[in-house]
Amino acid sequence: MLVADDLGTESLAAYGFGDPTAVTPNIDALARDGLLIHGFWAQPTCSPTRAAIMTGRYAFRTGVRTALRTAWADLGITEPLQKEDSAPREVDFSPAGPLPPGQYLVLQPLTGGSGGVDPPLPTGPSPDEYMLPRALKDLPTPYNTAAFGKWHLGTPSNGLSEHPHVAGFDHFSGFLFGGPGSYFVWHHIVNGELSESRGYADQRTVDDAANWISAREDDPWFAWVSFANPHTPVHLPPIELLSSDARNLDPDAVATDNTQPYFLAQIEAMDTLIGRLLGRIPQDVLENTYVILVGDNGTVIWDDPPSPRDPNKVKGTPYEGAVNVPLIVKGPGIRAGQEKHILGHAVDLFATMIELAGGTPADLVPAETRLDSVSLRRVLLEDDATGPRSWVFAEQSLGPSSHDLIRNAEYKLILDLNSDAEEFYHLAGDPHETNPLDLDGLNTSERRNYDELKRAYAELLASEEATSP
Repeated sequence: MLVADDLGTESLAAYGFGDPTAVTPNIDALARDGLLIHGFWAQPTCSPTRAAIMTGRYAFRTGVRTALRTAWADLGITEPLQKEDSAPREVDFSPAGPLPPGQYLVLQPLTGGSGGVDPPLPTGPSPDEYMLPRALKDLPTPYNTAAFGKWHLGTPSNGLSEHPHVAGFDHFSGFLFGGPGSYFVWHHIVNGELSESRGYADQRTVDDAANWISAREDDPWFAWVSFANPHTPVHLPPIELLSSDARNLDPDAVATDNTQPYFLAQIEAMDTLIGRLLGRIPQDVLENTYVILVGDNGTVIWDDPPSPRDPNKVKGTPYEGAVNVPLIVKGPGIRAGQEKHILGHAVDLFATMIELAGGTPADLVPAETRLDSVSLRRVLLEDDATGPRSWVFAEQSLGPSSHDLIRNAEYKLILDLNSDAEEFYHLAGDPHETNPLDLDGLNTSERRNYDELKRAYAELLASEEATSP
């Protein structure tokens, strides 16, 4: 499982609509050798997507509706660390905008609650949640499980640095929070033990993953490999990870007004590392392995997402630039070179991976747990199979902004949870949401689709009270 951080579909040439796109020969090859999914949704920010994949449940059930705001201070650790003088310049951003030179992003609780009162901080998935690695270990032939790189699901209330193990992973090597602070020096955790790591964060992630995989021999295994790239801070990656003209970028010239070429270079570096990771897996093992690449949410505004994305409708918003992410899958039984348009959500990867591993979610998940995940196994393995969903749902929350969003094959409805406002779009004809439909002037077809989405939304929320943990 390869998870890219803040990667929208517009930045990959394989999706065929953004300009410019990153140089990604390994991701392109993954698409040529497998199945590329169009229209796949994540949550608009990272922690909610990761929780959805790990639990197979929507945020209103797990409580993980926004990016978790835990920081190193909760472990009594000072941040940032001191970088080497030779390290490239990095430009970081807060949710509200650029940070002053030399200042690192230190996550603080989001404000904007009703009446000026801060909302309660999200606590992360409950330790009682039945999560993906636990399911894979409960199969008749248990899987070895490990997570590498970004975690961003731990808080003081669910185990914090131990949370990957609480979730069921045998091994964890990575960083706990939203990013490494600096790609060139960061606080690293290996099975609960903290150390200072230097080099390049994603290189460490790939090296640790490859070494762990090589030690599995004939045992079945699942590796969650979560990259820091292309998340901020914006920077020029090590030259040896670049083959394009990005090698000629000035590492010290990155600034708040020229982020796009550096952002695309970060995607290129991640692609190179994906190639190195897959190249270190023996060919016979790789042929018997499902490789899943997914984005955790769309591109952040500060990375200047390539055209035609509207930079004001990207990560953190309820629009397609936030939720429409890459999903590319290669593996046994998947015919090469396919592209499909389906309705699917990150929550569906939970059931999908369990079934690909030979399990049945209903036999594993506790009976009292309401599962939202719908398996995409048939979509992957059967050429003529279409998606099992007639609608897909996501939840957006960032500071004072909070929306629910639901779509079907052609239309999308956005509901503002802080007011009665709604936005309704004909995505089939307006994929970048430039022209909201007039709710008072809908034609018969538009009204029927609007009513169907409102009905599906009401039925979904009606299940909340009885199933919330």
